Amino acid sequence: MASTLFRGPVLVGKKNEAGVTGFNIEQKDSNYTVVINNGDCGKTLLSNTKDVVFTLPAIAVGNVFTFVNTGADGQNNLTISPNASDGILYLGGLVDDKDLVNTLATSKVGDRVTIASLNSTVFWTVVDSQGVWAKEA
Repeated sequence: MASTLFRGPVLVGKKNEAGVTGFNIEQKDSNYTVVINNGDCGKTLLSNTKDVVFTLPAIAVGNVFTFVNTGADGQNNLTISPNASDGILYLGGLVDDKDLVNTLATSKVGDRVTIASLNSTVFWTVVDSQGVWAKEA
């Protein structure tokens, strides 16, 4: 019997090609500020470029964003940066105005984090993650 080895992200949705609208998976190869009102809510944002920073908007309850590292193992890192007045709740600790980082040395293709503004106007909450993510000190 044959076997299949699979490693990498399983993405649900449609990739945005050539600016076509109505898609929820987008590749970002440079720093990007996530915007609630332009339809970024619910999107999966991919990056395979080193040192990309995703800046989160000011919190509005009910928003969800997923960030996926699609770069080669140990070659790509992602940074999720909250608005200066907000924080990110991760692993039981709230870090105010500090970043969440998928570190370069431990990065693997498919590392991901899903962040939501559930019921707070003060902090984002990590609701799902895969891979090594560190809170900025």
